[in-house]
Amino acid sequence: MQVVVTGAGGFIGRQLVRALGERGGLQGPAGPRMPERLVLTDRAPFPLPALPGTEVVALVGDLRDEAFLAEVLGAGADSLFHLAATLTIDAERDPETGWAVNLQLPFRLLEACRRAGRRTRFVYASSMAVFGGRLPERVSDDQVRRPKTSYGTAKAITELLIDDYTRLGHLDGRALRLPFVVIRPGTPQPVVSDMVAGLAREPLQGRAVAAPLEETTAFPLVSVQRVAANLLALHDLPGSAFGDSRAVNQPGLTVTLADVRRALARVAGPETAALLTAAPDPEVLRVVESWPRRFVSELPLDPPLEADPDMESILRAYLEAADGA
Repeated sequence: MQVVVTGAGGFIGRQLVRALGERGGLQGPAGPRMPERLVLTDRAPFPLPALPGTEVVALVGDLRDEAFLAEVLGAGADSLFHLAATLTIDAERDPETGWAVNLQLPFRLLEACRRAGRRTRFVYASSMAVFGGRLPERVSDDQVRRPKTSYGTAKAITELLIDDYTRLGHLDGRALRLPFVVIRPGTPQPVVSDMVAGLAREPLQGRAVAAPLEETTAFPLVSVQRVAANLLALHDLPGSAFGDSRAVNQPGLTVTLADVRRALARVAGPETAALLTAAPDPEVLRVVESWPRRFVSELPLDPPLEADPDMESILRAYLEAADGA
């Protein structure tokens, strides 16, 4: 079994590879097993994980380059996790790069899988950004897609392409729509997802943070640990588990700044919680308020996809991961 992970050096990619090793493999024709060959790729160098019994190959380059794409995929892959993307505000400010990475690249990967003829199990990290406009209080899997950002538009188109390539028998696709994924480590980055991650990360690091949101802005989030586990779980599901679409919502825990502040106080004390304040930014607010508030899934999977139970558990998972780094 050959498995390819794009964006493997990123926040979700690193956790996915770690979870794969801890889990002991993926479901294949002969049952669950570790891949014989794991190809990891990203645009910048990243640490090579140790997975006993698996040949791990790290390739650094730009998948928009035809020669590099051919090197990564070779004769094809049994399973491919496509995580690489440029994020929302970057795609709004630089649409040419956004379309190239978020739409043209997934299409080229799908085409490469079709040409290889191996019926690759294609697992795609999609986003709640496929939804927008006037939304109901609860947004479930079958909500009409009306994205209000270029990033969300590219994700929605890719979901439809995955459905069609699967219908035609070229591959076996599935997509997990993600709410905000937290808590990204490192220094602050000028992307919406990291701004949300920073609401907890910065105070836990002893640094003040002014959130670009209103005090009452509600938004759904999920821990990176749960995302990694559910991407692997989604991979292992039979095609019969899905309905008309291969895209599924990752349920999110809905919080406000006040919820995050209370959780910080319970986990790290009131002095830490006081480091989180509000300084609304109109551009960020426009993006966040166009997305779902309550993000749920009603697809009857076994076991079902679930949200994190509370903000405190997400904070503790981050602190435990930081201690073990």
